[in-house]
Amino acid sequence: MVAESSAAPAAALAGPLSGLQIRVWVLCALIVLLDGYDLQAMGLAVPTLAHEWQLANSRFVYALSASLLGLGLGSAFIAPLGDRWGRRPLLLGGLAIILLTSLGITTAATTWQLTSWRVLIGLGLGVCQSNASALTAEFAPSARRATLMTLMGVCVSFGAMLAGLAAPAVLAAAGWRGLFLLGAALPLVVLLGALAGLPESPALLARRAGAGTRATAPGGTLMALLRVPYRERTLRLWLVYGLSAMLLYFLISWLPSFLTAAGWSRAQAPHGIALLQGGGIVGALIQAWLVDRRRAISALVGGFSLTLVSALACAVPGSAPAWPLLLALMGGGIGGVVMALIALGAIFYPPPIRVTGFGWAGAVSRLGAVLGPAAGGWIVASGISPRLMLGLVALPALACIAGTLSMRRSVAQAQEG
Repeated sequence: MVAESSAAPAAALAGPLSGLQIRVWVLCALIVLLDGYDLQAMGLAVPTLAHEWQLANSRFVYALSASLLGLGLGSAFIAPLGDRWGRRPLLLGGLAIILLTSLGITTAATTWQLTSWRVLIGLGLGVCQSNASALTAEFAPSARRATLMTLMGVCVSFGAMLAGLAAPAVLAAAGWRGLFLLGAALPLVVLLGALAGLPESPALLARRAGAGTRATAPGGTLMALLRVPYRERTLRLWLVYGLSAMLLYFLISWLPSFLTAAGWSRAQAPHGIALLQGGGIVGALIQAWLVDRRRAISALVGGFSLTLVSALACAVPGSAPAWPLLLALMGGGIGGVVMALIALGAIFYPPPIRVTGFGWAGAVSRLGAVLGPAAGGWIVASGISPRLMLGLVALPALACIAGTLSMRRSVAQAQEG
């Protein structure tokens, strides 16, 4: 299958989708789905873990944040090797790490053991996410790149929604360990598929051919992202992506606990996650349509505004009956814009530094994502009401609107280039 990709000229990537391009997209989408499943599974496991281990929910704040820390480290320091060694070997190695560490999590007996395994699984997720994003961008026809990138990103929500829908039955049948055993089965299937059918990047193969050797090509560096013309777009992307991730992971990590505290049963709380992530899928599809029509800023501002309004509505006394609808709308806002930001990363960076660009953007976003669950832990410990907890989402949403408006010139320059 790798030989097949070597024979595919870059010019072929400008036409209709071929079987090879579809296969690459499907495999990369499944890889990204693992990220959504794993991150959501931890949040869903917390109430059961807290009950079994006789601990307060707030004691799991480090375990919730640990995979995000590992993901950031993997994105920044390991994933960029994909610009040097190739996307395929990094993806295969990352999948193996996810598989083994998912099994390791089931052996945890303390919160610190759980946290350690979560850091390791995050390394694998970080390696996979950046290289899958770059490979998808490099196989996508240019006229459909934003849509295909966004649709791939939607699979994070599909993975989280899968976890939310499966959790009640899995927790009832196999406890919290069952969630992570399922989380090991998924990367095993994807790893087997990638071994059989995942090709190497045509852009990387073209660089090797141009050099007259199959030796590895030099990859991008952090300094390459901070030089003109990439510096301004890089810094602004980092700002908005980091704030967005903080907001999103605040919600997906602690929403089950918020809803349980509001009176939802442990069986009902995962349905709130499904509503949030389902709304994110619909919102991301709308974002893809707008980004491909060069209306990225309008799409992002609209999504953040929807999140802000939904959060404020949740904080209104007596709004609890409307929470299912408001959670879906909130997910449509924040979930959609996060996927659109992934598509902007493909527009911002050329192939020689693309994985590096994705990797460092992912690392910065994970810094924000670590702060999100941590903030949730502090809020839970403060004892404020669940409706006010959700209302606080409006603050980072407002900051994201301001950051997005500051990106207008960067987006225009990237699209013109």
